[in-house]
Amino acid sequence: DGAADAWLTPILMKKGRPAHTLSVLCRPDLVDGLAASIMRHTTAIGMRVTTCDKIAAERSTATVTVFGQPIRVKVARFAGAVVNVQPEWEDVREAAEITGTPAKQVLAAAHEAAHGMWASSQP
Repeated sequence: DGAADAWLTPILMKKGRPAHTLSVLCRPDLVDGLAASIMRHTTAIGMRVTTCDKIAAERSTATVTVFGQPIRVKVARFAGAVVNVQPEWEDVREAAEITGTPAKQVLAAAHEAAHGMWASSQP
C-alpha cells in the first residue's frame, strides 16, 4: 500500500505472552490508508502513530571496471562529500562468475576502485 518499509519485532506482553510489534515507515499522506489496511488485515484494534523526520544522503550511481568487468556502484554524498560507496551485488556476482574470481575479491576490488575515484575530492 505504499509503505517505504515494514518490519516485525518480537516482544513479550503482560503475563509473558509472546507478540509482535508491527512497525511501518511511510509518507504522512499514506498513514490513513495504511492504518485501514493494518486494521483490516491483522488482529490489531489500535495503533500508535509517530511522526519523524528523515535526513538522507544524495544518491547517484557510477561504474568502475575490475578484472575487466563493469561494476555499478551506488554513491552517497552528504554535505558535498562522498560518505559511502556500495557496489551492486548482482554485478559483483556476475563478474565473479565470468572471471572465476571469488566474489569477495571482486567486491573488495570494486570498493577500492570506487573509493579511489573520489579520494582526491574528500575534505
